[in-house]
Amino acid sequence: LSAAKVVFAEAGYHGASIHAIIERAQIARGTFYLYFESKAAVFDSILDQAMGDLRARLHRIEVGDPAAPPPQDQLRDQVIATLEYIVNDRPLATLLLSAGHTPDVDASERLDMFFTEVRDLLRRALETDMEIGLVRKCQPELVAAAMLGMTRGVIELLVRQPGTAPVHDVVREMLQVALRGVLA
Repeated sequence: LSAAKVVFAEAGYHGASIHAIIERAQIARGTFYLYFESKAAVFDSILDQAMGDLRARLHRIEVGDPAAPPPQDQLRDQVIATLEYIVNDRPLATLLLSAGHTPDVDASERLDMFFTEVRDLLRRALETDMEIGLVRKCQPELVAAAMLGMTRGVIELLVRQPGTAPVHDVVREMLQVALRGVLA
């Protein structure tokens, strides 16, 4: 999967080939087909693994446990862990940023499904946070889309201009914008 991520990141979905993947992974064609039936299957596996890894970094914010850190700290830590995961895996970040730029319909639809799932995770988190009084009443679907758009923009900046700022500084600014806006 690591080799395939690099190939997809460098060549795009359309330009990637099974031959390039097996060359990069230094495996035999037969070995590839033991695990994957097609280029689409390996692409799906990459996105499935990424979604699983993202879900593993997200946890319910504890507000009733006096031993738990403040909710804002829990939120910040989860956003830092998530952003670091994506930014530190540049091939994955590049692949995710290709959404909407690939001429292959299947790959575009699969990336759209991935981001729909991420947006749905954000929406459900917002709904839960409204229920427990952590965030104000809002339109969760709209706010989730806005948050996802901001996050994608930040990932693009951090991937295309490495060293822009440490992730924890970026997350602090993102949360300031997301939670308080930009007005003085």
